[in-house]
Amino acid sequence: MEQKTFVKLFNPQLKIGLVNWREAWLFETEYPEKLYTEVYKGRLVFRQRSSSKCISYCNLKKGLIRKQILIKEKSLPF
Repeated sequence: MEQKTFVKLFNPQLKIGLVNWREAWLFETEYPEKLYTEVYKGRLVFRQRSSSKCISYCNLKKGLIRKQILIKEKSLPF
């Protein structure tokens, strides 16, 4: 069974889409990757898995446009 998620806002410079203010997806690779949400020094940031680079919500919010993108997640093998 596939899970479907819709991205409602997209930042074309950073190639990041937002489902809501807590859930972000990175569209740099062939398959979209979900970003981790953290609080760093009192600010909301998004971080890629196994990376120390953080993207703040304030920087992401500056270039957002309304664009609806469908994300289909792979089903589990069992």
